[in-house]
Amino acid sequence: MKARKLAAVLAVVMTVAIILSAAGCNPGGGKDPDLKLPMTNIAPEPLKAQPAVNDSGEPVTYTVNGTISSDMVVQRNAYFNVFGRSDNPGAVIYGEFMGESRYAVVDKDGSWEIKFSSHEATREGQTLKVYPKNGETKEFTDILVGDVWVVSGQSNAELTYFAAQAKAPEYNKEINANDLIRIYTQTRQSVIDAMAEERIDVSQPQEEVIGLNTHWEKTAPAAVYPFSGIGYYFAKELSKVIDVPLGIIEAASGGSTLHELMPPDVAAKLGFTTGPVVPPGGFYNTLIHPFTRNKITGMIFYQGESESNGDMYINYAANLKSTVSGYRHAWGLCFPFINVQLSSHGIMGEYNWSQLPFIRAAQFDAYRMMVNSYIVTSMDQGFQPKDDDWAHPKYKLELGKRAAKIAEYVSYGQGDEAHALAPEPDKIEWGDDNTVTIKFKNVGDGIKLLAGDEIAGLYATDEYGDKMYCEVELVDGFTVKITTTREPIAVSYGMGHDGAPDKANIASSDGIPMPAFMIRK
Repeated sequence: MKARKLAAVLAVVMTVAIILSAAGCNPGGGKDPDLKLPMTNIAPEPLKAQPAVNDSGEPVTYTVNGTISSDMVVQRNAYFNVFGRSDNPGAVIYGEFMGESRYAVVDKDGSWEIKFSSHEATREGQTLKVYPKNGETKEFTDILVGDVWVVSGQSNAELTYFAAQAKAPEYNKEINANDLIRIYTQTRQSVIDAMAEERIDVSQPQEEVIGLNTHWEKTAPAAVYPFSGIGYYFAKELSKVIDVPLGIIEAASGGSTLHELMPPDVAAKLGFTTGPVVPPGGFYNTLIHPFTRNKITGMIFYQGESESNGDMYINYAANLKSTVSGYRHAWGLCFPFINVQLSSHGIMGEYNWSQLPFIRAAQFDAYRMMVNSYIVTSMDQGFQPKDDDWAHPKYKLELGKRAAKIAEYVSYGQGDEAHALAPEPDKIEWGDDNTVTIKFKNVGDGIKLLAGDEIAGLYATDEYGDKMYCEVELVDGFTVKITTTREPIAVSYGMGHDGAPDKANIASSDGIPMPAFMIRK
């Protein structure tokens, strides 16, 4: 990229970079609407007994929503909503779960919902019964109560375990159908098929799941192989530390832009009117919205390659913040959002996704703009010359481990911030003598270099966005000093297409790499 063009891009992208302060990451501020939401699921009051209901006993036909099935995980410390449709408005549908009996009266539009009281986690399989007085009884078995996570994004979130296991085949022995992990697999293709069959209007939020035969599954190999690789690795690694049943919902769609995955009302406010494959919000409507009737614990997100050409990357940070806020308000919870910063993709990535480094910088900006937000670095787990797919690096195991380590700390109180989170600048001092002193946090016991004896990938830029000649000195385990020949305007890290350890080598003492960033003076 020519220097002047790079300078123009740099200036625009940096307008969304927040100012570093003593508050550190995720300052949020009282005006952030997400702060009005609870940060974790806190058990609500037990439901009161329902009054007697007048049931005519007429025959009733009904369906139970596809988000509910045997082998599911119900979110602990939250009401459990069981819902569906019926052709009999006014009919009564009953339910039994964990010793509680409840009922619902079918609305005039044919919808019904039974709400059950919240429970603590349980490893013992439970049975849900749903039935009318006169009609079919539906029974769902081996239901666990624990924590539900969502994995969303585009193709690197959707990349299957089967594809990823080529780089970690020894992990196959970890797969166990008896684990307290349950998975729910959805694919982009199910949405495409439903559109082709004209079964749905993807421009509208869907109450029912799109896949005709989708349901919760135990983690037998046949179920794990087509499931999200990063999603399974995350769950399995987390389960080794957390003794709580885990449910993982895959809601990713390969190739999707952010505005196809954001809630449609958010997309409308941001001015999006069309999408490459579905209308704005179309993949949210079909893959995410059906699950918002029941609470979750958190989300892992891996998206952005589709924004890396044209001008879409310019507003990516602000748009991602709006998207996450939309998700949180849909669930009524300011849940932890764990974002995977984009990987490296070799020469083909540089050719096809020319603005990818600026998307990484925007992802870092978004992370700093949001409360309860965290970032996973993936640059060091990118495409290698002998790999068969430049667009989809298969090194997802390490990313799953990093995301799980974050979750262990932020959601379960295991470990500490300095050793669980990715390193980042804490304070920056811009000296009058053309120096920049950066104090880092989340480096564990001190900065570690992943390769070589000198810091790589960290430099200052001038007013044109060009890398300046500079000396980079590791002052101590937490501090780096950059000395330049003229006034620095910004500091950047990992802004090349290749984020291999010898190109960007700063990590914590635990080996957690620092994410790419671009911070203006």
